[in-house]
Amino acid sequence: MTPFQLEPVVERVAPNALCPLRTSTNALGAARSTRGANLAGFTLVEVLVSMSLAAAVLAAVLSSFVFLGRNLARLANNQTLEAKGREALTYLRRDFALAEAVKTGTTPTASSVTLVLPAGEVTYTFDSAAGSLRRQSASGANPDFLLLKNDRCACTTFAFDYYTTTGGAPTSQLNASANVPYGIKQIQVRFVLETPGTQAAATRVTYEAVSSRFLLRNKQPATGG
Repeated sequence: MTPFQLEPVVERVAPNALCPLRTSTNALGAARSTRGANLAGFTLVEVLVSMSLAAAVLAAVLSSFVFLGRNLARLANNQTLEAKGREALTYLRRDFALAEAVKTGTTPTASSVTLVLPAGEVTYTFDSAAGSLRRQSASGANPDFLLLKNDRCACTTFAFDYYTTTGGAPTSQLNASANVPYGIKQIQVRFVLETPGTQAAATRVTYEAVSSRFLLRNKQPATGG
């Protein structure tokens, strides 16, 4: 008689079931458990928080680039206005240095004056509508051109100021019928330049200039005014 034999019973279990239970804490402090490396990852809350932080950082970087771009545009516009102002003052300074007098019989105003130079007459006229200063000469390779004006510059205010040798105002000299030669001995220029309205409002700038008083060459004493 064969003795009764018991066969060993083997229970098959999944490999993951033998892994120890691990507990971790997410970004919000809540505990979460994982069983095995194959269950590791991010929760939805963690993903949302990460996306929010990334969006905030990107927004700050973008704002910095926009701010920097506007400042560079303002700097470029300011350099343009300063260059146009210096150009006009260079022509005015040269003509006033050579001028013998304001032309007799003309009516010099705050926006227009005609000078008598050895090479001929030179007339400056400010056009408030166009925002430019026009120089017209009786001689030279370029006798007629505009100053204080381009696509990034416009002159909004301009004025000639006239003085006698002693610095007084030659009011009687500003009328053609009473104009006495050589009464106006000094001329000063002042103007304001602005970036045109076609440019972005955040990039517009203003440039103001007041020249020194230019003394006309002919020093004959005034006979009137």
